[in-house]
Amino acid sequence: MQRSALIRGTVRQNLALAAPEADDATLQRALDHAALWQAVAPRGGLDLMLGDRGAGLSGGEARRLAVARVLLRKPLILLLDEPTEGLDGPTADRVLAGIRAALPEAAIVVAAHRPRERAWADRVLALASAQTGTPEIYTARAGF
Repeated sequence: MQRSALIRGTVRQNLALAAPEADDATLQRALDHAALWQAVAPRGGLDLMLGDRGAGLSGGEARRLAVARVLLRKPLILLLDEPTEGLDGPTADRVLAGIRAALPEAAIVVAAHRPRERAWADRVLALASAQTGTPEIYTARAGF
């Protein structure tokens, strides 16, 4: 998720790449799950015009737009690379909760360094380091 492929056009057009048939309510819900709707609504909402590569959005907003787009596809398996990088704690929490709410049955694999993302996970696998050579598995939630 560190680099988001966004096009010049409106927020709606960027989301339509994933779900061309989606109505405005569905698009807004995806933006809400990605904790982005409140940021773009006062600036034009779905009609907010973006420049090349999402110019007009901050880096965190661009990543959240990419998250909203992938949520519209409703994948059964989702791989994310540091989806909350650069976000403040409360916003990161809303994004993570929104992903889980939007994709309750999906297997979500996250490459993460932040404790917040690890705490959100059902399972955490620490890859072996060059020093120890030993991977460790931690359970973050009961039942897994």
